[in-house]
Amino acid sequence: MINSLDILWIVLAFCALWFTAFLCWAIYHVAMVMRRVHLALDEARHVLVKIESAINGVKDKIDHHGKMVNTIANMAGAAAGTAFRSVKKKWDDKEDREEKE
Repeated sequence: MINSLDILWIVLAFCALWFTAFLCWAIYHVAMVMRRVHLALDEARHVLVKIESAINGVKDKIDHHGKMVNTIANMAGAAAGTAFRSVKKKWDDKEDREEKE
């Protein structure tokens, strides 16, 4: 026959079983939340790497174009100097001819 102490032990065992099941369920859901956080952080890290590479690419292009503009400006300055000297020489030659006459 089952006495009250046996019933108590059966109920306590059943409660321990349910508590263990709940604890496993809770641990599983905490692990899934942590996994989603990890995946979100990986995706954010990946996006940040893409943004960083895009910014570096734009910076490199600006540097490259800046060097080209500097080179072109130097060439234009040299061409303008040559043209100015040529015009000045022609002007001086014209003045010299007029003075001789």
